[in-house]
Amino acid sequence: MKCKIVVIWWLVNDKKHDALKDKDKSIDALIPLVSALFPGINYYSVTGFTQVMRDCVIPALKKQFPQLLGIPASEIGSRTMVNIAEVLRSKGYEWQNSPRWQSKFKRLLLTA
Repeated sequence: MKCKIVVIWWLVNDKKHDALKDKDKSIDALIPLVSALFPGINYYSVTGFTQVMRDCVIPALKKQFPQLLGIPASEIGSRTMVNIAEVLRSKGYEWQNSPRWQSKFKRLLLTA
C-alpha cells in the first residue's frame, strides 16, 4: 500500500504539518494504513482504534521510518508517497488478547 509521507511524518513525530489536511487525519483515511500494517486486526470502537494506533501502528511506523523522526516539516514533500510494508498479521483481537502475538510484535520492534 502507498501512503502520503506527510501522514507518516505526522504520526511518528506527533506534530502539525501545513500540508496535512483534516481528511488525511480521519479514521476513515487511517483504516487502510492500519489494515496494511496489521492485516486482519480488529478493534471494537473509536477508543479501540485509538489504542491500535498508539500501541501498534505508531511504534511500527517509527520502526519502518526512523529517518522521519525529528526532521523538520519543511523537509517533507506534501505529495510524496511511500510504500507501507506489512508488519504482523492479527486474527481479530489477537493483538490485544494473545501474549504470543504481543511477544512477537515486541521482538519485531527490537530487531534491526
